[in-house]
Amino acid sequence: MKKNSLLFILEMLLSIYFSISICWNLNESISWFSVVMIFFISFMILKTIFPNLSNFVLKKDKEKYEKKELILYGGIIITIFLFAFLALFPAVVSSDTQSQLRQVHSGTYTNWHPFIETLIFVTLPTMIYDSYVSLSVFQLIFIGCILLYFCIFLRKYFLSKKGTILALLTIMLNPTFIKMSMYCYKDVPFSWILFVGTLFLIEIVFTKGKWIEKTSHKIIFILVSLGIMMFRHNGLFSVVLMFLTLIVLYKDKRKFYMTCGILFVLFRFLLYGPVYSQLGITPDGGKSEMMGVPMNQIAYIYHQNVKMTKEEHKLLDKLAPKEKWEQYYRPASFNFLKSNSKGIYGTWVDTNFKEIIKFYIKYAIKYPDKYIRSYMNVTSPIWKIQDHLDNFASDELQKNHSFILIHARGCYERYYDIISTSPLKYLFFGVGMGLFLIVLSIVIVIYRKRFQLEYYLPFILVISNTLIIMLLITGEEIRFVYSQILCAVPLLIYALSLKGRKAGHEI
Repeated sequence: MKKNSLLFILEMLLSIYFSISICWNLNESISWFSVVMIFFISFMILKTIFPNLSNFVLKKDKEKYEKKELILYGGIIITIFLFAFLALFPAVVSSDTQSQLRQVHSGTYTNWHPFIETLIFVTLPTMIYDSYVSLSVFQLIFIGCILLYFCIFLRKYFLSKKGTILALLTIMLNPTFIKMSMYCYKDVPFSWILFVGTLFLIEIVFTKGKWIEKTSHKIIFILVSLGIMMFRHNGLFSVVLMFLTLIVLYKDKRKFYMTCGILFVLFRFLLYGPVYSQLGITPDGGKSEMMGVPMNQIAYIYHQNVKMTKEEHKLLDKLAPKEKWEQYYRPASFNFLKSNSKGIYGTWVDTNFKEIIKFYIKYAIKYPDKYIRSYMNVTSPIWKIQDHLDNFASDELQKNHSFILIHARGCYERYYDIISTSPLKYLFFGVGMGLFLIVLSIVIVIYRKRFQLEYYLPFILVISNTLIIMLLITGEEIRFVYSQILCAVPLLIYALSLKGRKAGHEI
């Protein structure tokens, strides 16, 4: 395919994604006139800037990286984190965080929220100081260490000192980043460990797989992979897919990656089975936690007053009467119905799983248009480019009324308001903007490297996690897409760096 033809196709695809993601709404109709208009505007903009963007190359400057730079980067990180800590003291928590803390206090654990994540990010900090403060401080230290590594990584491969500071500030000055750093919830450490895994994959690509040859690199790679697998239940899929891809791409390291993949899967099933059983740790949510999207689509069918048999009505009424389906149905989330069904949801799904699948398939065939509509609605928080202000669920604790905390809180709120009312809101508050930038990065890689599969490896963790969320999970909370927002920056920088670079070239 000629270069100009490929570029035209990529511009068309990006314009379609951008126009639909902006115009899609959660109602029964969509303004196709708006879609067409934004498509043409997007296409003309991309037609103007994309050739220059795709030919843009990040040049490594002659400035040599020095270890004392870490003092500068560390100072920036500590300053912003201190502001976040004072503004959101002692922490931002949810009912799930409170549940994890009750598990620690009672000594009775459940794997509903991954036990390993609870052990590291809740039990360990509270052993030092039993307070939400310890949770937020521990998480800030964890994130801060990763950001320091990120700065070293950027200086090693991509940017000057000034460029690295700019990239660091782009991430840290996002008001959403400030709040999420204090949000003590499993999705935050999971997103950050997935971020580190993405950086490792970039290192592997740049060294033609040689990065993994060092023993220290093997150990840290295994630990990070375990973190991805253990901090969220769905992390297993991303890790398995990553190892399978590494086995295919790097045949000389096949034995190591194959051994790791097999041992990881065995470890996961042994841990979740006999080990947790012996320790008295109750299982996770079971089938009900994997049925979020299908259940929302079924709720949409019921909400549309579609004709059903008496048996089918009876099946749905086991969960909640029709008026409750209508009262608590939300196009973009099943959590409202789930949380207002008096806890029947989990048991109902598990005990009626086969009937639900039959019902789901029957009406998917009968009303494909409605299923497509409901699927677009329920996944829209992931891909739709819209203003994201403060729609993730959180229970903020009562703040200490000292002057410095009140003042810091007020400064944060004013800063939040300034960003949210300026053009920067489309960059910082666009939930789908992270995914858009990742898609744009993939497009640049396609344009520059065509079908050299090795160069797509760094995208595998964040894309596979996104696909799992879009298949299984419903929710309007930003925590589900936080890994996209984080990984968008290094992946875009990586894509822009590929011009003229040969895989295997160490810098």
